[in-house]
Amino acid sequence: MVKRILIGFVLTIIVIQFIQPARNSTGQVVPQSFIDTFLPNDTVLNLLSNSCFDCHSNNTKYPWYTNVQPIGWLMANHINDGKKELNFNELAALSTRRRNSKFKSISQQIEQAKMPLKSYLFIHRNAALNEADKKLLINFFQSKINNN
Repeated sequence: MVKRILIGFVLTIIVIQFIQPARNSTGQVVPQSFIDTFLPNDTVLNLLSNSCFDCHSNNTKYPWYTNVQPIGWLMANHINDGKKELNFNELAALSTRRRNSKFKSISQQIEQAKMPLKSYLFIHRNAALNEADKKLLINFFQSKINNN
C-alpha cells in the first residue's frame, strides 16, 4: 500500500512538470515609460531593477527553479499579486492623484522594510536595500509627488 502511494506521488510530481504557468515577459528589459516619464538616475534605476522590477513590471527574470512545479505556480501567483499592487510599466499612465498615492505607498513600504519581501531576499540577496539605498529610493519617490 505504501509503495503504491509513493509511486502515485512520484508520477504526480512528474506529470505536473508539464503544466507550466505563463511567463511574465514582454521582452522589454526595463519599463521605458517609467524611465522616460520619471527620469531616474542610473543608481535609482539599478536599485529598482535589482529589487523591484521582477515582481512589479511586465518583465521578470526567472531563476532556474521556477521551471520546477509547484514552485513555478507559486512564483507566477506572487508576480501577479505584485503587479496588481504596483506595475512600473503602467505607473506613468495613472492619474496624478493615483500616481502620488503609489509614490507614497512605495516610500512607506521601503521605509518600513516591507519591500522587497523577505522571502524574495532569501534567494535574491543582491536585492537587499541598505539604509543609503532606502533613503535614495524614498527621496526619489517623494520628489516625484505632485511633480509629474
